[in-house]
Amino acid sequence: MVGDDARAPLPWDLVVARELEIRGSHGMAAHDYAAMLESIAQGRLDPSRLVGRTISLDEAPAALMAMNGPQPVAGMTVILPQPH
Repeated sequence: MVGDDARAPLPWDLVVARELEIRGSHGMAAHDYAAMLESIAQGRLDPSRLVGRTISLDEAPAALMAMNGPQPVAGMTVILPQPH
């Protein structure tokens, strides 16, 4: 979520006072993985289009520290275990 939706406000006082449970998911349900992976295998989906940049493991600490600021590119940053 980005922009105005980046932080979803919740009435935490009521959640705690009424001992409520918050349930949800981030991403897709596990039972949908097989169809998604089949779409990737058949070339209908290209997950590489979601990757904005790749960085080395040495670059990871600086990237993590900068996460709450503007990002250099749109998309996910993937940390490669070996230099690229």
